[in-house]
Amino acid sequence: MYTVMMVFPSSAVYSVTTPISKATHLTVSDLVSGTGAMFLFYGWGCIVWQAMALQYGKRPAYLISMAGSIIIMGLAPLCTTNGPYLANKILQGFFGAPVESLCEISTTDIWFAHERPLYLAVYGLSLAASGKFAPVFAAFINTGQGWKWTLWWCAIGMGVAFVYCFFLMEETNYDRHISQSTLSEGSGSDSEDVAEPVAAADEKTTEKSRVGNEQATVEMGQVTYSRKTYWQKLGVIDKKRPNRILDIMCAPFKFFSFPVVVWAGFMYGTNGLVWPGILNATASPLYTKTYGFNSTDVGFAYFGAVVGMVLGHVSNAPLSLLLTNVFRSLWVAFAGPRLVLRLARRNNGIAEPEHILWLFLASLICVSFAMLLWGLGAAYKIHWFGLVFAQAILAISSTLCLSTAIQYATSSYRDLSGEFITTIILIRNTLSFAINYGITPWIKAEGQRNTFITVAAIALVCNGTMFIMIKYGRRLRECSAERYWRYVEQARAKGLSH
Repeated sequence: MYTVMMVFPSSAVYSVTTPISKATHLTVSDLVSGTGAMFLFYGWGCIVWQAMALQYGKRPAYLISMAGSIIIMGLAPLCTTNGPYLANKILQGFFGAPVESLCEISTTDIWFAHERPLYLAVYGLSLAASGKFAPVFAAFINTGQGWKWTLWWCAIGMGVAFVYCFFLMEETNYDRHISQSTLSEGSGSDSEDVAEPVAAADEKTTEKSRVGNEQATVEMGQVTYSRKTYWQKLGVIDKKRPNRILDIMCAPFKFFSFPVVVWAGFMYGTNGLVWPGILNATASPLYTKTYGFNSTDVGFAYFGAVVGMVLGHVSNAPLSLLLTNVFRSLWVAFAGPRLVLRLARRNNGIAEPEHILWLFLASLICVSFAMLLWGLGAAYKIHWFGLVFAQAILAISSTLCLSTAIQYATSSYRDLSGEFITTIILIRNTLSFAINYGITPWIKAEGQRNTFITVAAIALVCNGTMFIMIKYGRRLRECSAERYWRYVEQARAKGLSH
């Protein structure tokens, strides 16, 4: 509920940028730049929200995030000039930042490791589908009620989510203390115990044994705690903890020195937000000016490209969904595991994280093809279905890349995955800000045809770096191993490891 309602406002304006531009003093460039600033703060805001959530509780973080977003989206239609609009988008990004990383951590709080893939997939589906469906609904709302209601309905949706989460969402924070066996605790202090009186040594050993047994009993689930009442679960502030906000806020920055994490964030950012962001930034003006679409037609085009259903005159749209689902299923669920197993057999039975990177071959081909089809297709005015097909192909690439990039990073440094996920998001959203800020001037300077040819070439080079990581990724991980295990020990001492 939180994810769906928080993501909708982030992409609702994609299909109605032209109507908003005509009705206000905002240009399409202003709207696109505002979206870039929003995504920038979606990423960097995670640093603050994650620290506050792990210190004081995730429940207050979610509730404050929604309450602030309701006010921001309610005031958004009043921001008709660039200054107030930009400020509104920055605040929207900051208050919406928990949806980027905190939901994943809540999932790991609730479910066991063998259950998490399913629920992480549900979260990922909610995140992706909401962003894709939002322009569809926004186009229909604009046709029926006007562009202002596309933003007000987002506020109403978040209000529903706030009520739902306030009464039904519990706190998920849990501080796990790693207990050590009494043998390991006593083995390092034998020399001290010898110097103490026998009675004191016996008392010390007895105390250690008692504490160790209590911890083991708790971990085995043999201690019965009193169940919280429903009204106690509605409490907003979590239990008191030693202040560790600064440690949590600084943690993501140390992973900028890990090449594997930086590269995973780069691939996650370019394939997940940059290339789709270029299409989203140009979709409404392109469909409107080149093909004479109104806002409803633009909504149908988004719907056909993403979910591939027959609505209105988009009669061939099911082909998009069919290609997306079949390709994704065959590539991720079938080809991925079998590829890793085959490469592991060739590697004396050892599966390396780099083996999964061969799946980026799909992005290597799909992104450049989609960009050329979109840019050249619009320049030479091919049938509009060619552009819908390009959106579907790019959706395939984005789906594949996101899971592959995250899987590679977590396989390489799994004990600190909760910390470097924020690093990856920072990289991804900063890249998104850069492209949203620069795409409109770029197209004005070079023209649409030349711009998308250049984009296709850059995308080919970016995805081609997979071959560099396949060859040198293991060596890079070995160089960072000592630092990694040092960070793991530090995190465990503070109760921050996973």
